[in-house]
Amino acid sequence: MPKKKKIKKKKTKKIVKKKNLKNISKVEKELIYKTKKDWISKALVNKSQYEKKYKASIKDNDGFWKKEGKRINWIKPYTKIKDVKYSKEDVKIKWFYDGTLNASVNCIDRHLKKNKDKTAIIWVGDDPKVQKKISYKELHKEVSKAANGLRELGVKKGDRVTIYLTMIPELAYTMLACARIGAVHSIIFGGFST
Repeated sequence: MPKKKKIKKKKTKKIVKKKNLKNISKVEKELIYKTKKDWISKALVNKSQYEKKYKASIKDNDGFWKKEGKRINWIKPYTKIKDVKYSKEDVKIKWFYDGTLNASVNCIDRHLKKNKDKTAIIWVGDDPKVQKKISYKELHKEVSKAANGLRELGVKKGDRVTIYLTMIPELAYTMLACARIGAVHSIIFGGFST
C-alpha cells in the first residue's frame, strides 16, 4: 500500500510542474504591451527611418559610424572609427579610440543651451509615489557641486573613487562628477529596502 501512494505523489508532482509551465508561458505572452499610437507619433525615429539607418550601417559600416560619432562633442576628434577582432584566441574591441571626450559634458552640458528645462533624469523611489524629475539645468548644478566637493577633497584626474550609495539621484551626480574631473569610479550598491 505505501508504495502505491508514493507513485501517485510522483505523478501528481509531474502534473503540477506541467501546469506551472503552461501558466508561465501564458504570463509571458500577456507581458507584451502594444505601443500607444501617440507615443509612436512622438518618437524621434519611426520604423522606416530605423530600417533605413540599419541598412546604411550594414552597407557602409565605417562611414555610418563616422557620421554617428559626430553626434556627440569631442575634446579631441577621432580619426579612427574602430579596431575590432572576434576570435577564440583574441577579442579586441576599440571604438573611436584616438579621440578624447568627456562623458559628463556629453550627458549634461551639450543639452544646456536648448534643453536646460527638459527632464534629464526621472528618479522613482522604493515607494512609487516618491518621484523626482531632474532637469538638465538642475543636473548640471548638482554634478558641478559634487565635482567641486571631490576636488576639494583632493580627487584629481586618474584617481580612483569608490561610491557607496543606494539608488538615489546623488549616485548619478557623483558618477557624473567623477567623469567630469577625469576620476575613475567604481560603484558599490549600498542598500536594500525591506
